[in-house]
Amino acid sequence: MELLTLVLQHPFLAIAAVLVGLYAYALVTGSSKPAVPGELPWVGKKDGQWFSLTRATWMSVGKARQWLHEGYTKFGRNGKSYLFPDVSGRHEIVLPPDQLRWLTNLPDSTTCVRAAHYDILQGDYAFTDKYLLESVFHERVIHKNLARKVDATIPAMWDEIDASFRDIWGTDTTQFKDIPLWDSVMAVIARLSNRLFVGLPLCRDKDFLAVSGSFAMDVITLVSLLPLFPKFLQPILGRLGSLPGHYHYWRTRKHTLPIIRQRLADITALAADPTTKLDRPIPEDYITWHIRTAMADNRPKDLDPVMISRFLLPIEFAAIHTTALTLTNILFDLYSSDPSQNYIASLREEATRLHAECNGNWTKQILTRMLRTDSAIRESMRISNFATRAVLRKVISPAGLTHPTENWHTPEGSYVSVDQHSVHHDPAIYPSPEIYDAFRFSRPREEFEAKHAGSDAKTLAQDPEYLAMRNLSMTTTGENFLAFGHGRHACPGRFFVQHELKMVVAYVVMNYEVEVLPERPKSMWLGTSITPDAKKALRVRRREGTV
Repeated sequence: MELLTLVLQHPFLAIAAVLVGLYAYALVTGSSKPAVPGELPWVGKKDGQWFSLTRATWMSVGKARQWLHEGYTKFGRNGKSYLFPDVSGRHEIVLPPDQLRWLTNLPDSTTCVRAAHYDILQGDYAFTDKYLLESVFHERVIHKNLARKVDATIPAMWDEIDASFRDIWGTDTTQFKDIPLWDSVMAVIARLSNRLFVGLPLCRDKDFLAVSGSFAMDVITLVSLLPLFPKFLQPILGRLGSLPGHYHYWRTRKHTLPIIRQRLADITALAADPTTKLDRPIPEDYITWHIRTAMADNRPKDLDPVMISRFLLPIEFAAIHTTALTLTNILFDLYSSDPSQNYIASLREEATRLHAECNGNWTKQILTRMLRTDSAIRESMRISNFATRAVLRKVISPAGLTHPTENWHTPEGSYVSVDQHSVHHDPAIYPSPEIYDAFRFSRPREEFEAKHAGSDAKTLAQDPEYLAMRNLSMTTTGENFLAFGHGRHACPGRFFVQHELKMVVAYVVMNYEVEVLPERPKSMWLGTSITPDAKKALRVRRREGTV
């Protein structure tokens, strides 16, 4: 945050620094050979121009949308790969969608998602200790525990949703008020995520939430700016740019270390003597899962309290920002839709009916039946996703990678991906792709259920049409829906996120009136990232009888 403040206070100094970086970068990259196949066509790069690749690299900041569409239309749709110049300098081989299975089936010793994420997130500098993104032990903890513990976390999640919306959106049933959507969603998701990660009361501590948010901004600043400079400067600038993050981490650990040490003592005591009486039950949260998984795997380094406090950083960064971006887009899409479509009324009916059916106690089984809500979320993730490419991999094999049918070869260090944005907006796949149709995916599922009402569950499960309907769920990935990636490295937290977002949407439609927006606020493209309007507000009022 301090780095961002410095830039805002001294804009001319910042511009001068960037210009120097640009000049040096042009000199270095203009004469160097990129780690990509020379025989593949580029989008955006004009042959014969001086520093043609460098020009294309920087023009991609404003031309990414146009070039992705061009690449998909000319090449991807026709089963051909192409090269995309990225401002980070990590130029990508963009595969056609029909090569998705080939890419995801490649062994991790050839192409690696973790290596790609490590580079994008500046793993050497951004998270206080490069061991975090090298070991990715936090991913193992999530894989092993989260999906199996979803039911146990639902009551706490619903409690935090209720408490946070009461605090942030308010309980006034008489007058509408403006709520800056992005800021309020970030605050809600930060509390909700930390309820799962660190539990009560820390998830509501304003200082902890503030410094955690500052750390995330430090990472975003570093990840965004560092690639703009030549590689020979990055080790120096990376260490300097990481200093604000180290400071904010030090402030977060003042809150987390006492909790971690007490939890370690409690779990160790119970392991030694199961009859030990504790002051309170051990919570089902990330800290508990981390400790138990590290004990079971005999990983003493990962049981160090300081290391556990560091591991909280990447999971918070990933979970909070991606979920907040998704929820902001969902609410913008829903509340800018034509009121005659009755999306809100239909979602409210579904949520109210199922909430009453479970006597106000959500379960995984009940949430799974929220077909309309599931569809509204999936449709928003299709049309308004913050990411443009999916299934990004880095080639790590010293022998490089050879394509089996196109016969191009790329060396170690290359990046390979699929164009998610163009697939999600292809009219051949999704009719009227630029229209947000909240029930695009639930309509056929509800029709199927009505047609087979009363059918035997076991018999139904063998019906190919039933399996096709199941594939319309927001957590199901495939060639035509890549919001969570695809294959064995698809987002491990997506099943939890599914229930989290369903409960939030259900809470909003059941408890608030929201004025319809005259039009959908425009999202901003910056390179290959898409962000919703951070300044736009919703006018909200608590519904009578819900306080």
